Amino acid sequence: MPILYPGFITLFAVILLMALGFRVSQMRNRHHVDAPAMTGHPELERACRVHLNTVEQLVLFLPVLWLFAALIDGLWAGIIGLLWLAGRIVYIVSYTRNPASRAPGMIVTTVATVLLTLGVAWGLILLVVI
Repeated sequence: MPILYPGFITLFAVILLMALGFRVSQMRNRHHVDAPAMTGHPELERACRVHLNTVEQLVLFLPVLWLFAALIDGLWAGIIGLLWLAGRIVYIVSYTRNPASRAPGMIVTTVATVLLTLGVAWGLILLVVI
């Protein structure tokens, strides 16, 4: 089943995003920062930034994940998707502790997205050539 692995990755990414949104809500309540304010306590600001950055990255990641699965291979899409998820988790944990330490997680996330993008480009070129 070519959609099994990217399907699970998509599910886990959505669950992760939901958990990050819940974390923002927790930080709002803990530090008494009412919506629509996005600033106040540093914990809230980090939670908001982690959540929003993950949304920004998902916009890039999900289309190329599914295109890669369709054009190249669902299993490899899932493997690279796991790399992306691992990078996101490293990013989330490190940014939450110390925003200056976010680079390793961001690099892993970016590498995974670039690999998927290159694979999609290759798959599309092959469709045109063949």
